[in-house]
Amino acid sequence: MRRLSVTARGSVEFTDNDRDVKSLSPGGYFRVEENYFLLFAGRWYEVSADPLGRLSRSYYDHGQLRPLDAQGQAWLMRAMPEAIRQSGLGAGPRLQRILKQGGPAAALTEISRIDADEAKRIYLEEFITKSGMGREHLEDAMLQARKIGSDDEKSDLLRAVAPYYLKDGLREPTFQVAGTIGSDEERADVLCDLIDRDSASTESLRLAAKTAGHIGSDEDKAKVLIKVAERYKGDREVGRHLLASASTLGSDEERHRVLAAVLAAGGADREMLQEALRSAAGISSDEEKGALLAQAAPHSLEDDFTRRAFFEAAGTIGSDEERHKVLSALLRRSGLTDATLADIARCAKSMGSDEEKAGVLVEIAAVRLQNPAVRGAFFEAADSIGSDEDRRKVLEAVAHRNGNSVEIISDIARSAKHIASDDEKAAILSEIAESHVANGQLGDEFFAAVNSIGSDDERGKVMSTMLRSRGIRKDTVIRVIESAGRISSDEIKADILTRVVESSEGNDPQVRAALQQVLNSIQSDGEYRRIMSAYPKQ
Repeated sequence: MRRLSVTARGSVEFTDNDRDVKSLSPGGYFRVEENYFLLFAGRWYEVSADPLGRLSRSYYDHGQLRPLDAQGQAWLMRAMPEAIRQSGLGAGPRLQRILKQGGPAAALTEISRIDADEAKRIYLEEFITKSGMGREHLEDAMLQARKIGSDDEKSDLLRAVAPYYLKDGLREPTFQVAGTIGSDEERADVLCDLIDRDSASTESLRLAAKTAGHIGSDEDKAKVLIKVAERYKGDREVGRHLLASASTLGSDEERHRVLAAVLAAGGADREMLQEALRSAAGISSDEEKGALLAQAAPHSLEDDFTRRAFFEAAGTIGSDEERHKVLSALLRRSGLTDATLADIARCAKSMGSDEEKAGVLVEIAAVRLQNPAVRGAFFEAADSIGSDEDRRKVLEAVAHRNGNSVEIISDIARSAKHIASDDEKAAILSEIAESHVANGQLGDEFFAAVNSIGSDDERGKVMSTMLRSRGIRKDTVIRVIESAGRISSDEIKADILTRVVESSEGNDPQVRAALQQVLNSIQSDGEYRRIMSAYPKQ
């Protein structure tokens, strides 16, 4: 195996034919040596300069000092051009000489023959920075730069020549070379450096975002994309490539960080917001996804496409606690449309935890339920709550904050009817009765719910609450009487009927007629007499 090495000290200049040393700085030294595997010594040629710069030359063959004969000259003619080319020594003057003799094409041809990464980088840097090349030759130089194998050398070159390429028509070749850097860290560092140097250019931001998409390390990829996002100025192409690269991030944490930066910088752009939300749906971690959607909540979600993208992402959150946090963040916004409120209720409906679902619905109840679509979605979600206690909490919240219409009272009662616990059902119906008996809003749904209470005691409590209320209407009293007729316990039934007799409506002919019908259902003589004794003496 052949090995050619060069050692030098000080500055060196070579002859025009690259066959010898033309000059060395005072005290300088140059040596080219060729060895072959398994040979103890090869041959070498050395030149040294005394303090005045005068040169002396020596030639060694197999470790022996020899005259530079024809055989040595022939060897030197082969070895010197190769050694000069691969070492990069004297590259500046030599490149200028080649340019003068053969022009840019000859210089690029010479650079293409260089295998050593450091030397190729030195020649390319000289060619680009000190030769005043035009666009065509600068593009050709970047083709040679792609062939540099060392990531360090390639990165150093790109940083050194960036000012010559970060201009219209020349940015793309530079980013293409950056994309061939094998080390994720090096590639990211170079891209970040190019962004910092040319952050006003949307082309550089677009190319950086696109190139970053091929970085393997999520951490390094995210570093570049965040830097692009922070400088994003609304250009659609930049945004498209930014989000396309963000979608290749496998790390939930890093994708969250990038999309958070996108929302901070471009969340006002409806299209960017939609794409960011679609990308968020691909985050596996409920915690990371939830935190991102909570950040998106203050942005405008009121057009159909953006709202759909938001709730599709929210619907993929498996953790009920995290989904609750997201929906709560949205409910804290002012000016929510009815369509958004309905979607929040629908998103809550698919939550598995009754407690978390109820928490969201209680918060919705604090906003408004007047719109039929909102009300329908809300009560569908409420009806899906299996826990009697949690459903009661939701219905109570509605009664306190929105129970001012016949429709809402009917919906509360209809939902309450399906509560299994008589205690919980009676509690919510008593609360409705106490607040709304006087305004005549207790209709068929309410009394159907009352009649569904299996416990005579609990049903009696609801009716007693109604009868204690001031301003109870005659038609409502009659419905109480009719409902009391369904009670099995004579004692509880008698309590209700006695209250009716003693009420202000007790002497009304229609009320008395209704009482008479129910009195016939009492089997206990004692309870019957108790009711009759409540009638005023004539």
